Amino acid sequence: MESASLAYDRFEWVPLGFDSRAVVWRRRNGWTHDLWGAYDGTDLVGIVDVATCLDDTLDTAWLFPHVLPGRRRQRIGTRLVRQAELSLEPSRTRLVGTAHYPEGQCDIAPPVRFAESLGYRLATTETVRELDLTRYQRSAGEVRGYGIQTFVNGVPHDLRVDVGRIKGLVDADAPSGELDWGAITVTPEQYAAELEIWRRQERTVVESVALTEDRHVVAWTCVVASSNAARPASVEGTLVLTDHRGHGLGQAVKDASLIELKRASPNLQRVRTSSDDENQWMHRINERMGFAAIEVEGLVQRSVSDSIR
Repeated sequence: MESASLAYDRFEWVPLGFDSRAVVWRRRNGWTHDLWGAYDGTDLVGIVDVATCLDDTLDTAWLFPHVLPGRRRQRIGTRLVRQAELSLEPSRTRLVGTAHYPEGQCDIAPPVRFAESLGYRLATTETVRELDLTRYQRSAGEVRGYGIQTFVNGVPHDLRVDVGRIKGLVDADAPSGELDWGAITVTPEQYAAELEIWRRQERTVVESVALTEDRHVVAWTCVVASSNAARPASVEGTLVLTDHRGHGLGQAVKDASLIELKRASPNLQRVRTSSDDENQWMHRINERMGFAAIEVEGLVQRSVSDSIR
């Protein structure tokens, strides 16, 4: 269901696979996933995945509705979303979802119009970009005063506190429109739990960091590749701490991770990344590295009052 819906809506979408997707739904790392289904007799025609985090953003719930392409415009998605909204705890007062569409088509994109019909508004947009990894050559110059190191399937334990601190800043430190995410804490235990999920999914995780002379992490990036070489790898995040910007560290760590990814996953062809459209610094880096725009991801949100529950 989810795969059929995403393949219809997104540019050259390749599904993760049922077993790997089920690992996400069943994981025990602070997130819960409640699934609601719409049936026509015994046929499943739509679902909505309601994701909530128990560790942070306690006011927020993420809603991901999916309806079979041939069964759309029958109010199935509307009924699913409304049921999901009613099922939420009263503390979840902000609802967030996603809408993907081609560049320049926000005003006419069906996912955006559907969200707006339910009272959601566009909070921010991110440009999704894709790189042909088979043609990628090293793009970053030498950086002075820092060491660039790359690790596969987990950074060493002595770096996990620093990496967790940076991971917790990725959404808060970068532009996010009206979403205004706050900083969170990613503990070494939470970091290890995420690695375990990726291991169970048979995915390859490549992380590159910039280190000071006293071995503190001041820049980090992570890219994750599926065992299915046809599926693009995904850049999970990139951040340089404020006091260390202006030295080319962002591009340096991204470059190092892609070079290692080519070695670790020799059959992989594509890598995808996305950045908020206000984050022109990251867009310039991605463009220099050869990432080309392929679609837009709109993030929509709605504030919920007690009166609708």
